[in-house]
Order: sequence, then structure tokens, then C-alpha cells
Amino acid sequence: MPILGHDMLRVEFEKLKIGGGRIEVSLRPTIENLRLGEMPLPSGRVKGIEVDVRYDVLYSPEVARASIKLRVFYVPRDKEKIDEILDEWEEKKVLPGELVAEVVNYTTSELMPLMMHLAKEMRIPYPVPLPRAVVKE
Repeated sequence: MPILGHDMLRVEFEKLKIGGGRIEVSLRPTIENLRLGEMPLPSGRVKGIEVDVRYDVLYSPEVARASIKLRVFYVPRDKEKIDEILDEWEEKKVLPGELVAEVVNYTTSELMPLMMHLAKEMRIPYPVPLPRAVVKE
């Protein structure tokens, strides 16, 4: 897996008002910045890309607001492409699809347990629907 770890930088959850009725929730991960980085491992230092990600949870109507910012350490499968990816980001703000997919999937799977726990404690709607059992007659 090309992601070796992450650092959580900021977590904000805010309950705005108590609402009733249908509440829609949408997740919006946004890659804000990329930079060259290194990570120390037992086998030595690894060169890679530090990816700054902001993960927003939007509620409609606006009963709550949530935002998490984290830094993900990404190493492409072809390590020779690190400079190419960073150059393309600096020039055009364009990212390879593989990087976006890996980062979004990783952050979603890592953050969802935390978001579910905080939503439960604050008594706001969960960011993803839970499966419900239904009794059929």
C-alpha cells in the first residue's frame, strides 16, 4: 500500500441547532497541498509525498458542521515519479488518479470510526447511514 501513515492536524465538530425531519449528509474530501517529505523507518528513511487533506462533513439543513485536517504520507508505486507528481501539482494543480483514489479511500477508512464516535457523543446524525433491520409481515 502506498500510504505509510498519517498525522491528524485538526478536528472540529460543532452542533449548530436541533433539527427534525430529513437531514442529508455529504462527505467532501479535499486535497489542499502536496510537498516532498521523508519518513524514518527501521530500514532507513523513505522519500515520499506529504499530502494535506481536509475532510468536511456537510449537513443539509445545517444542523452541524464537521471538519478534519490531516497529513498523509504517500509513496507512489514507482518512486521515480515523486518529482514528476510534485512538478505537475506546482504547475497545474493536477493529481494522478491513483494518488487521489488511494488518499481518499485511506482517509475515509481511517476517519470514519472517529467521525461516527464524535457524531454519537454529540447526538448529531452519523456521516454515513447505518443498516437497519426491518420486520416484514
